[in-house]
Amino acid sequence: MSLEDKVVLITGANGGLGIALVEYAISSGAKKIYCYARKTDKLQKLQQNNPNLIIEIVDITDKSRVEEVALTIEHIDILINNAGANSGKIVFDDEKIDFEVNLFGTLNICRSFENKINKNGAIINITSVAALVNFPIMGLYSASKAALHSVTQALRAHMALKEIEVYEVFPGPIDTDMVKDLDMPKTSASDIAKEIFTSFAKKEYEIYPDSFAKMVQESLLNNPKSIESEFAKSIL
Repeated sequence: MSLEDKVVLITGANGGLGIALVEYAISSGAKKIYCYARKTDKLQKLQQNNPNLIIEIVDITDKSRVEEVALTIEHIDILINNAGANSGKIVFDDEKIDFEVNLFGTLNICRSFENKINKNGAIINITSVAALVNFPIMGLYSASKAALHSVTQALRAHMALKEIEVYEVFPGPIDTDMVKDLDMPKTSASDIAKEIFTSFAKKEYEIYPDSFAKMVQESLLNNPKSIESEFAKSIL
């Protein structure tokens, strides 16, 4: 699907990948881009030269706020669930933010916009390779993304009845603030965004947008225990 003349909604639009997704949508001729984020400083700068950007301060964990903004929109073509949180906590830590944002926040958006997506439209969920193999040093983040992976599969079945496609993106480490302290190679947000939309245009429903993600995919196909053991070393 081309983005030209399409109405796009992007959550987490003020973050590193969010901004890259917005910029790509602008350059691809999207008719209107709804940008949801808790902070909007970077988006305000983009809006100065792009009046087709509609910016809203939205915390996706706030169900009433999500429902409120959904009422202001008639229809969209593409929903990109990009908003995410990474507490950096292990599974023994008492922390809920990963699940509140990554799982329940995304569900708030999907439930509120279920009937707003045009026929032949699409949902793109940004999960992580950590959804497929837990990275124990950030075990809660990984678990929340694994839950979102399962929800995405369920969404794909439900939305197919409405002739709406559901895509899932499994990026490796992206060069953004979320993993700035992670000592490993990272892919630029702009490269990830480009690969997401290139694969989306090809109707690749599961997207591995960088070399690290593709390595994990191959390992899971050929020797899944090896990649699990490698990720386990994060807590050594």
